[in-house]
Amino acid sequence: LQFLYFIDFITMKTLILLAAVAVASAAPEHAHVALGKEKSVLKVQWSTKDDKDASVVRWGLSATSLVHNATGDVHEFTRDAGRKWYSRTAEMTGLSENTKYFYQVGDKSNGFSKVFSVWNRMGGLPQRHILYGDMGAKCAFTLCKACTQHSDTCNAETCAKNTTVGLVSEVDTATMFLHVGDFAYDLDSNDGKTGDDFMHNIEQVASRVPYMVSHGNHEDSATSLARYIEEFRNQPTNAVPATFHTTNGDGPNTLYFSWDHGMVHYVSFSTEFWYGVGTSSVNKESFITWLKADLEAANKNRAVSPWVVMHGHRALYTSQASTGSGDTSIRADLEDIMFQYGVDFMINGHVHDYERSWPTYKGKSDQSNVNARAPVYIVTGAAGSHEMHSPFEQPQPSWSSFRSNSFSYSRMMVYNASHIHWQQVQTDPTLFPTADYGRVIDDVWYVQNKHGPFSLEEAPKTVPTSCPANLCGEHDRFQGMLGLEGEGTKPLWQVIDQYKKTHGILAWEKKLEQLLNKVNKNGVWEEESLPEDRERDYFRWTHANKQ
Repeated sequence: LQFLYFIDFITMKTLILLAAVAVASAAPEHAHVALGKEKSVLKVQWSTKDDKDASVVRWGLSATSLVHNATGDVHEFTRDAGRKWYSRTAEMTGLSENTKYFYQVGDKSNGFSKVFSVWNRMGGLPQRHILYGDMGAKCAFTLCKACTQHSDTCNAETCAKNTTVGLVSEVDTATMFLHVGDFAYDLDSNDGKTGDDFMHNIEQVASRVPYMVSHGNHEDSATSLARYIEEFRNQPTNAVPATFHTTNGDGPNTLYFSWDHGMVHYVSFSTEFWYGVGTSSVNKESFITWLKADLEAANKNRAVSPWVVMHGHRALYTSQASTGSGDTSIRADLEDIMFQYGVDFMINGHVHDYERSWPTYKGKSDQSNVNARAPVYIVTGAAGSHEMHSPFEQPQPSWSSFRSNSFSYSRMMVYNASHIHWQQVQTDPTLFPTADYGRVIDDVWYVQNKHGPFSLEEAPKTVPTSCPANLCGEHDRFQGMLGLEGEGTKPLWQVIDQYKKTHGILAWEKKLEQLLNKVNKNGVWEEESLPEDRERDYFRWTHANKQ
């Protein structure tokens, strides 16, 4: 009897353990929040492995008093091989501005998440917006100092070692995060598990600060596009038409939409309309029609939201050689519209560096950021992925005020209707000293006393022949490290150009690979061939050991 009792006890413990594991595996995950369409609303999204019970968000003014609740909508995702999962979205409503709320998500069967906290429309000035693009699950160097090239996992436990720098350091003061395309590398990789890792990694910031997005080229494949639409259902889309069809079914049209946040009107759009993404009803033409109406309405609201910021993935202006001077097809369709409606900034990613233009129209620029007479174009696509940067191989154009090819992210601090303070924060562990992580490498103020449509009569008329050193800057991670003749006495692009002319392009690529192998002590950078719609060359960090 004692023996039988022992067996039963072991069996019971096993069953209890298995039940606990089952609950844990089905527990809610990937919590992230977005701004709602009204100032009293935040929209929460999370994922579960099953749809047995109605899943809810519950919230309140303290972690121990979650007195409000809302049932989440449920949507099945079936495009990952060998599995299915469910996205849940629910609105926290009736929120007061400049108020901190506590919330958790889940259900009785699978349990609830930890309690998160989030500010609804944090008050005070400046409003602090954090912007970046092109961040993977692996190599997410900007997320925190502990992220590496060796693992897709860089979650809250990983980053807990140091939360004083990187994106994790911004959560207590940022009012919004903006990710301008290219997520996870890729959302559909490894049968969707890379996307899972990415969403788990960003939960530590996206659950605490509204996480806003735009679509990138790494979300172009059928499954990755479906995952993007599903994963960010909580965005406050106001697109016409309102829905978009993917291989997973109908979802909200988040390929273009807009919202107001404090003193800024944001417009999110997909640059992939120019590269085959879209349907008969959601496409480049529908976007441009919608865009003109949206900007018209935004101009009537400049007294409330004086600054207008557009953001899409591919860069309209860039001096990175592998992409020429920027995407001329998108620029041809949008530059006049932006100018006509007085868009202050265009934010892009795609190119894995940082570059900030002077106010520019049709390639002509004024080398002043006071009362700009044309939009400013900023590339901030260096948050970190297994795709490596390339050196700048052409001279810095006169329209380019600052450029850097180190990993980094942007801070846009809105002080009032006339002043914005912009900073670029370096987060590059590959070629810079550890102490440089978190260093501000670009710091500039924008002053605009007259918001609204720009004037052709006052538009920039000339292409400056040069940009003086006291006005323009370059922060080149490769400077002084390539061991090329003339390096240190001439601009690096000139040295590279002469080396290629003398020794050939293959010798140059070999030289660059040698440097990267030297820096990467635990892996190998390997060159990869890309489809025509991607950059000419890049380097991928692999797990292989050096031979």
